[in-house]
Amino acid sequence: MDPLAGAERDENGTLVYTLQDKELIGVDNEDKLRAEYERLKAGTEGTMDMAEDDAEALRLAILEDMDANSAFNADEFAEILDKEFSIFKNGSKYDFVQDLKSAYSGSLERTAADRILDTIPEHVFWDIKTPLVQDMKKHMNPYNPFREYPTQSFFDAREYEEYMSRRTKKENILDGISTRRRY
Repeated sequence: MDPLAGAERDENGTLVYTLQDKELIGVDNEDKLRAEYERLKAGTEGTMDMAEDDAEALRLAILEDMDANSAFNADEFAEILDKEFSIFKNGSKYDFVQDLKSAYSGSLERTAADRILDTIPEHVFWDIKTPLVQDMKKHMNPYNPFREYPTQSFFDAREYEEYMSRRTKKENILDGISTRRRY
């Protein structure tokens, strides 16, 4: 539907369109163009002078014509306006609690979490992956989580166990004193 869909573009992306002589119909006749300009100028100048009764009659005629040719029914439209703009029906009084109930009845039918999740589109959840297997047990150093292993060697492990044992028993032997006897 776009008449310039297949038009050429220059290096900046600007459409290039070349006018042909056959597209310029009536442009070469200056007398004709002046007469057209004067006719348009004369049609836009001035206002219609008429009596107020005639203007009112013209307005009524236009409105009746619009009503006759319109797809809308004026009575149905008046009913809709009455329903929307009438706050109180005949004989009713304003009730604050009833007003709050009617105002929030739609939003209180569902939980806040459901209403929030309804605003998020479905494609957001497409990338969320849930693992089907349980997490592997990770052996973490219980003494120092920044060291890879709790001890470096077998002897280091035995020394650390002995150190922890002395602390729990409160033997009060200094770390610098050997607990092995020399015979």
